[in-house]
Amino acid sequence: MKTIRLEVIKSIIAKHQVQNQEELQKLLEKQGITVTQATLSRDLRELGIVKSHNPESGGYCYRDAKLGKILPIEPHRNRFTVETIKSVEFSGAQGVVKTYPGFASAVASVIDDNVHSGIMGTLAGDDVVLIILRDHVSVKDLVSEISLYIAGFGDKLIDNSK
Repeated sequence: MKTIRLEVIKSIIAKHQVQNQEELQKLLEKQGITVTQATLSRDLRELGIVKSHNPESGGYCYRDAKLGKILPIEPHRNRFTVETIKSVEFSGAQGVVKTYPGFASAVASVIDDNVHSGIMGTLAGDDVVLIILRDHVSVKDLVSEISLYIAGFGDKLIDNSK
């Protein structure tokens, strides 16, 4: 069953611009294959399927890393990302970035790939990114640094100092 499932996944990825695992699960179900999210994650990793920038939609989609050139994440390519962000809010050493469904992972990836000194890491769900700041990091400085890679990031900041 696994071999068949892997072949079907490769076929779906080749024919469709699949943006997230939920969409891929639905396409698999149409083929009569039911799979958990955890299994699907392992299958994608085993197949070498990665999320990459899709210039056509401005978002991300799954691609076979062996078949196509994966576009590197560069600051000028991330201007679309701010449009996927609803709000940014910080409290102490934690920040929450609320995105539209399916975009949290892409936003977290841009932050993780480019911001190294001010954060310990990020944790992304479907529509929320948790940012864990290092001790004594200024939110203002961190937002400025992220804004180098996600133009307009600071514009989404909710000011809690009132």
